[in-house]
Amino acid sequence: MKIRFLSAALCMSTLLQPTFADAAEESLVLAPSSRWNLDYGEESCRLGRTFGEDENKVLLIFAKYAPGVSMEVMASGVPLSAKRARSFTYSFDPAEKIEEERPFFGDLESGGTIWQFSGKLIPPATFDNLQEAEASKAEFRVAESQAADATKSITFKVGGKAPVILETGGLGGVLSAMDACLDDLVSSWGYDLEIQKSIVKEPEAQGDMSKWLDYPTLPLRRGLSGSVRYRLAIDEEGRLTDCIIQSNYSDPIFGEEVCNRFMRRARYEPARNAQGEGVRSYVASTVVFISG
Repeated sequence: MKIRFLSAALCMSTLLQPTFADAAEESLVLAPSSRWNLDYGEESCRLGRTFGEDENKVLLIFAKYAPGVSMEVMASGVPLSAKRARSFTYSFDPAEKIEEERPFFGDLESGGTIWQFSGKLIPPATFDNLQEAEASKAEFRVAESQAADATKSITFKVGGKAPVILETGGLGGVLSAMDACLDDLVSSWGYDLEIQKSIVKEPEAQGDMSKWLDYPTLPLRRGLSGSVRYRLAIDEEGRLTDCIIQSNYSDPIFGEEVCNRFMRRARYEPARNAQGEGVRSYVASTVVFISG
């Protein structure tokens, strides 16, 4: 079994070549069949839209749980049915194709499949260069905006099936709407938005995070995997004052155990502003439990 931490800087993916353009002739191309819908949740902002009609309908959802470039992507429908295939690749066209190593998926009563993974619009090479240069939040945001404007479509490929192309068009406008939602979200948690934007150093884990969590016994015995999105409230001294589960896929005990372990074992250096002062802030991230 494995426990894997994900942050805004990490996506469970491996870069592959070539792009989906090579298989354009045999692709299923789906035009939008609804408007974008933005859902303001207590712990997330979600953008959703359908593509295609009837048996070819696909639902696409983007979700962010805090400001940043990492987002959760969910795509579901009969055209994405898994059957015996378990490989899953995607691309924000015209960017490179990315293959998910261990995507989460589930069967729908309609006969289709829902796929869920963590990703980002910024191309991997660009993201790596920004990380190496220790770019600011604003610089990452500019890169994400540029990638959103450049996106023409999203392509999914399940196993040996023909690619499914969703004609999204540019995503700059909907991304701006999501940013406004995320600002409201942070304010609703009781944080001053301007103070959060002034942070130059995010809260930093003290010690080995992998030692803070144990694989829950019952899910491990049953061979269950899970993905838990969590938010930790951290005060000016680095103390954890709360743990909130933002989303939990699979058995509920995964979320319960994550918060129990964090509150008992986690230690953090607080966020700091430009003057080096400790600032009350939060950490929002994901931990993935993989059985087998």
